[in-house]
Amino acid sequence: MTDLVLGIDVGSSRIKALLVDADGLDVGTAAVPTPFTSGAGGSGSEVTVAALDQALSEALERLGGLRERVAGVGIAGMAESGAPLDRSGDALAPILAWHDRRGGDVAQRLSERFGADLNERIGQQLRGVSSVAKLGWLTEHGVVGVERWLGVPELGLHALTGAEATELSLAARTGCWDVGRAEWIGDVAEAAGFGLGVFPEVLPAGRAMGRVTPGAATRFRIPTGAPVTIAGHDHLAGLVGSGADPLDLGNSVGTAETVIGRSPSLPDMTAALERKLAVTVFPGGDGWAVLASAARSGLALSSAAAALGRSEPQLDQLSVGASLLDAPGLRDSLDRRDPPLLPEGEPGDVWHTLLDQLAALTADAAVRVVRVVGARRRLVVFGGGAASRPWLAAKARLAPLPVWRVTAPEAVARGAAIYGGVAAGWWASPAAAPRPPLEPA
Repeated sequence: MTDLVLGIDVGSSRIKALLVDADGLDVGTAAVPTPFTSGAGGSGSEVTVAALDQALSEALERLGGLRERVAGVGIAGMAESGAPLDRSGDALAPILAWHDRRGGDVAQRLSERFGADLNERIGQQLRGVSSVAKLGWLTEHGVVGVERWLGVPELGLHALTGAEATELSLAARTGCWDVGRAEWIGDVAEAAGFGLGVFPEVLPAGRAMGRVTPGAATRFRIPTGAPVTIAGHDHLAGLVGSGADPLDLGNSVGTAETVIGRSPSLPDMTAALERKLAVTVFPGGDGWAVLASAARSGLALSSAAAALGRSEPQLDQLSVGASLLDAPGLRDSLDRRDPPLLPEGEPGDVWHTLLDQLAALTADAAVRVVRVVGARRRLVVFGGGAASRPWLAAKARLAPLPVWRVTAPEAVARGAAIYGGVAAGWWASPAAAPRPPLEPA
């Protein structure tokens, strides 16, 4: 009996796996930490392909025998992060975390060479975190013989099926994909030190990109032949899994916090870039999306909780009825993506102040997105931050439109499962899948 679909979310902090039935109900869920460590000499954050593969295996193992009922699989995850492989498919270097900055010099050199025209084509300011910058950095530092670059979700597809493919929304985050013309930009890759042949075929989310091999079926206990699809960039897959309407804004809250607005037509690229927004392709090629980075909220909160000596749920409780503190430098530290510069005061007041500042950044991001995609009716919060009532209250107080939250957990994994269901023929499109209920904040 194959009456479940499996969604996998490979995130910066955790790998999540979710089983969903045809009615959209959660049947099983599991999670393990993503085993990132500091790089050589304390530089950046990285994980070996073998360690990531083992963590994925452990997450699926925790689902138990329910795995044997899977009809289709969808895999979403962080963009920009991947590994170079040789001709035999062996990894030549560790996977650099999406936020790793070691590609900064490469990005600067490419920006100087190609200018603002490149940003208009790729839909964003080229940054050191992009795939092209990471791979360029690796080739500059002795990695040779690169035959293929597979991002994190693509590595999951390869582990399950042996197939090599990527998805439109992930190609759009590499730094050398033209988001308007849907084509690679070869001279950017060559200037970074490699050829476009390293990238696999680009396919839309929801298409079966491979099928579970007998070997993978034995290892992962997923039925042989089950179709597997890449569900795309995690923020966008989460918007699908959240139950948000296309006329809503999404607020994805994890390690990084992003505000998302969908658009059926290519947005005004100049207007988006002027507002420090990114334009990307929606999974499956179903229009475009405009992304605004609000803050690295998850990192900021975990750093603050450690400094305050309390857990985040404890600090949420302490912040109820707390006072706002004068916090010079806090907003600037959040803008710089540095550890938050916390004010002096009682832990509850400090936490309340931090949540307020983060909510203000979210509100600003929402305003910028609306100015490009047009008016929207709600801001739908999903991800880990959707569980924090004080944080939701701060967002509701400051946001320019009503704030709602998803009630079902693991929106990204749910979105991946929905695309897995499309690949399995359960639903004609993600819009035909059951949606989880939403509630006002």
